[in-house]
Amino acid sequence: MTSFTDVFSAGQIQSSQVSYKAYTATSSLTLAWPTETAPNNKVVAVINDISFTVSSQSITMPSALQQSVGASPLWNNVGSNQFTLLDSGGGTIFTATSGAGFISYLADNTTASGTWRTLQVGTVTSSSSAAALAGLGITAITTTLNQEYDVTTATSAFTATDRSSTRVWTGGAGTITATTASSLGQGWFVNFKNLGTGAVTIDPSGGETIDDSLTFTFNPGDSGIINTDGSEFYVIGFGQSAVFAFDYTAIAVAGSGNYTLSGTELNRIAYKFTGVLTGARDIIVPSTVQQYWVDNSTTGSFAFQVRTSTQATGVSIGNNSTRQILYCNGTDVVLGDTAGLSSPILVAQGGTGATTAAGARTNLGVLSTEESIIWSIVLG
Repeated sequence: MTSFTDVFSAGQIQSSQVSYKAYTATSSLTLAWPTETAPNNKVVAVINDISFTVSSQSITMPSALQQSVGASPLWNNVGSNQFTLLDSGGGTIFTATSGAGFISYLADNTTASGTWRTLQVGTVTSSSSAAALAGLGITAITTTLNQEYDVTTATSAFTATDRSSTRVWTGGAGTITATTASSLGQGWFVNFKNLGTGAVTIDPSGGETIDDSLTFTFNPGDSGIINTDGSEFYVIGFGQSAVFAFDYTAIAVAGSGNYTLSGTELNRIAYKFTGVLTGARDIIVPSTVQQYWVDNSTTGSFAFQVRTSTQATGVSIGNNSTRQILYCNGTDVVLGDTAGLSSPILVAQGGTGATTAAGARTNLGVLSTEESIIWSIVLG
């Protein structure tokens, strides 16, 4: 093979393009571009005959940043074992079975992994490259296509690229706008989980509906699959966190000022607050629909109230085991019951309707003669 000499060092240098290389190997190979390595090193040639004597091996390409687009090496598996060609980041470009030939050409070199496209030029048995067929929700593992759910943090919008993925909400209360169902198309779906601290509202664009409503709310801990038929959206397998049914916790809130519920303290339904107050104390809850059974077992005779962060005045609860049932309507915390029993308790409610014994007897229909007989019997 013709060699070249560096005019500055008089040392031999590699040709900028190597026409042919034949590799017989027992383990995976990592190659370099001819211009980036010394002569006789393992390089990417124009034509590459590959033979691995051990199964399940791979060839890793050099960085695409070091090559021009249009580079198109040919790979021919002349051995009995299949191999996988990987980009510099470890992604699969193609898998070549015994006797298969591929041309891989560089379509984009703006990243180290680059964008490689492949053309199968020959094989003993016709087959497709799994990597070339993989799309949203599908990944190539060697020669097979496999389902996958790409898991990332949810943003403020659902778009076409969220298809077949899992999106996790980690913030406070918010709204996610969904691209129109007609744009997303029949069969689009996304798995959604609210692991944040506030309710998340799913709001389809263009007035489209989700479960026949304009919006759908996921409270913290809720999850479901959002699906569309191309006209409207549906929530499949909606799961609510068990703590939204009923739960209990005791929290020490000694001190004063605002105490904001967080982490595992959220959405526990029944709360017992303890500790010695040194000043007025406000319990701050999320602005999400929820009920709160509150037992204020604090001491210190200071004002104690429950409210949201945007609520000016919350619901006051007395000290020393005073209990109230409250709920949040999504904006403010309010009393769950503002009525109560009348005093005296009416006969229709199981009482006597009176505050004296004589009045009670009268209300219960005891006649004066009967009363005299009763007193005679009592007095003997």
